[in-house]
Amino acid sequence: MGSSNSSLSVLTEDMLEEYTLLTYLSKAEILNLYKLFGGLDEKGTLQNLQFRFPTYVIEYIFPQIKCNPFKDRIFRVFSSQRDDKFSFEDMLDLCSVMSDKCPDKIKAAWAFKIFDFDEDDAVGEVDLMEVINRLTGGAGQIGIEHQKTIIKILLDEMDLASSGSVGQLEFVHAVGKTSEFSHTFCFHI
Repeated sequence: MGSSNSSLSVLTEDMLEEYTLLTYLSKAEILNLYKLFGGLDEKGTLQNLQFRFPTYVIEYIFPQIKCNPFKDRIFRVFSSQRDDKFSFEDMLDLCSVMSDKCPDKIKAAWAFKIFDFDEDDAVGEVDLMEVINRLTGGAGQIGIEHQKTIIKILLDEMDLASSGSVGQLEFVHAVGKTSEFSHTFCFHI
């Protein structure tokens, strides 16, 4: 018990207050995340809040990420160093966005980044094909012609500028019309 109190000393009350102001997480949720991270290494690695844990360790804490077909993209987008590792603050960012208290527009902006596989600041046909394949369990589950039909329908609805792809603002606007989005782009800690 004494070691858990000493490990919490790295997270000061001022830092905790700042994290609650900068995220959509409560103090209790932040402390819970800190405790989860502290349990990853009995040597007290979390004494350094900037220590970067490999993503397979993060999957251990959050099985809902492990089973997500977009986990590689989630890790890429939320890893501040883009190095397949997560710091405590990277995880705070992810959990904040996935919180049910996070506004839909912010969630949608992050979802856009996850679905922009080629990272060209647009969700185009290739990106949407990848989304379909991941949601259906792999290439070939839905024939190419059906995929093209689905993509055409999506682009017709979302591509307001008729550019052949969807920009972030168009994506956020389209997702804002979807009532289920905030419930599916969410997990609890």
